[in-house]
Amino acid sequence: MTLKLNSNLRTLIGKKAQIIRQEGKIPAVVYGHGLENQNIELDYNAFDKVFKEGGESTIIDLGVDGKEVKVIVSDVQYDPVKGRYRHVDFHQIKMDEAITANVELKFVGEAKAVKEFDGVLVHNISELEIKCLPGDLVGEIEVDVSKLNTFDDVVTIADLVISDKIEIIGHEPEDVVAIVTKPRAEEVNEPVAAVEAAPVAGEEGKEENKEKESEAK
Repeated sequence: MTLKLNSNLRTLIGKKAQIIRQEGKIPAVVYGHGLENQNIELDYNAFDKVFKEGGESTIIDLGVDGKEVKVIVSDVQYDPVKGRYRHVDFHQIKMDEAITANVELKFVGEAKAVKEFDGVLVHNISELEIKCLPGDLVGEIEVDVSKLNTFDDVVTIADLVISDKIEIIGHEPEDVVAIVTKPRAEEVNEPVAAVEAAPVAGEEGKEENKEKESEAK
């Protein structure tokens, strides 16, 4: 999937970029392949629509200074208070050169251990870093949790269905992606029962004192 987005070159940089934000635009930069960084500005709503649809792992045909370049979103900075986009970094790519990108995992299916045994589905990994040619880039990777029938079952990296043209970085095949844990009620009740069965601190000492007092009398 390739999306389209237009931009304009900008001259306001540093603290002056705040003026751009006040006009409903986002300061951004394009870099890559030995080219000089290009400072650009984006329409806020236009970028928001594209980013929500494609995320950080989708190729974007970005219009820059009358030309169209292929890029992916490299980094997005947010306002810590309002949560709005503050700045965007684009990485220009070449279709014949491998790139790395972070791809979100999408959990699909229904786990029997959750449905029938009230287990809790746990996502150990929520995204993966992958390496591939831009044309093989995917927006998400599905994780089928329907094989989780018991609390002993797991979904590992090796269970993921992905193209052999995609390399997963930083993980081993046996790394666990998802499991189902026992209901929390059981986890809480077990230690409570143990506490109730344990003797109350100081009771033994009190009994010994009573016996000594009786003997003294």
